[in-house]
Amino acid sequence: MNFFRALICLLLFASGVRAAEEPVPTVPKAELVPGVALSQGITEITGVAISPLLGVSSVGVWRYWHTPAEHRAKLPWYAQPWAWGTGFALLSLCFLKDSLGTAVPGLLKKPFDMVELFENKLSALVASSAFVPLVAHEMAKHMEAGRVAVPAAWVAGPGFAMLDVSWLMIPAAVVAFLVVWVCSHAINVLIILSPFSTLDALLKLARTAVLALVGVMYFIAPWLAAALCVGIILLAAWLAPAAMRFAIFGARYATDILLPWRARKSATPEQPHAFTLGRVAGLPPRTGGRVVLLGDGSMVFRYRRWCVLDERTVPLPDGRRHVEKGLFSPSLIHRTDEPEEQKLLLFLPRYRGHEERVVEHLKLHGVRDHAVARGFAAFKGWLKSLFRQKEGGAPVHPG
Repeated sequence: MNFFRALICLLLFASGVRAAEEPVPTVPKAELVPGVALSQGITEITGVAISPLLGVSSVGVWRYWHTPAEHRAKLPWYAQPWAWGTGFALLSLCFLKDSLGTAVPGLLKKPFDMVELFENKLSALVASSAFVPLVAHEMAKHMEAGRVAVPAAWVAGPGFAMLDVSWLMIPAAVVAFLVVWVCSHAINVLIILSPFSTLDALLKLARTAVLALVGVMYFIAPWLAAALCVGIILLAAWLAPAAMRFAIFGARYATDILLPWRARKSATPEQPHAFTLGRVAGLPPRTGGRVVLLGDGSMVFRYRRWCVLDERTVPLPDGRRHVEKGLFSPSLIHRTDEPEEQKLLLFLPRYRGHEERVVEHLKLHGVRDHAVARGFAAFKGWLKSLFRQKEGGAPVHPG
């Protein structure tokens, strides 16, 4: 995974985003004192991170309508009608999908939820590279209060006389945006895994409620909104590692379902891709890797730390292990001498239909149907036996 390399490049790019042409401040923005400008910037960045498309579109239309008509042509890109108009059009389609989706089985709505998952990623990429740096730069300008700079001795030494505040503000804003966004993005992953359309709507409603709370708090008092947003950022930083694993899992899972022809070409049943479902050998849930059978007959899980660091191997527990078929993807089931069994790993959807080959290569104990399929088969068998009993009963003679 090259996510972290891309993140480093994004931070370097964002820190270098300077206004070759300074954005023309609107009348309300120009009158803000530094503390209020800082609160507004923190609120905007946090709100956009919670829902990038809705956040950027809302901030854009707010800036547009609060700017005199003669200055609107010089507003940043996100405040132009073509930008926020397109954003609200896409949001309308998402709202229509969610409204109609509650009336249909969740299974029929999942492909559209997966498309929205990637829309959320694309919106976050655009916001983090082309929106957040502009907001952070405006925050830095107000904080400088006449272009006060930070002494370079605090940072670099005698080689530099002064350091522009925005060079620190922009990377910090991008990092804050990313940690909040990756936690919010986990809701999109939960939606594609949820089997119920009603639960999908509740998850989106909860995220929208948090975004609305941030806006209401800002209208009450900017410093209250800033305090709330700082709390959200700190909580998101704590949850970010787990949310990142969840985001990677969701992206790979959705890609396999949306692009099955590509997924089938990447399937390797001899060393299948899988994600941990619980704590396996000390690994946290949703850790991605491969299942490998070693030469001595032992089975291990091979993964990379942080997706890009050194490769590590952990042993999988001994016992009876078999593959269970699933609606979208199979899983690895482990059972010891005790009656309880545990789902250790979830294979990617690309291995659906390859269960027998996985069992053959890894020398597992067989394949079984999913619990739902087994229950349906048992019910069908019960019906057949019931009809056989009726057919084999004493004949009824006409009176």
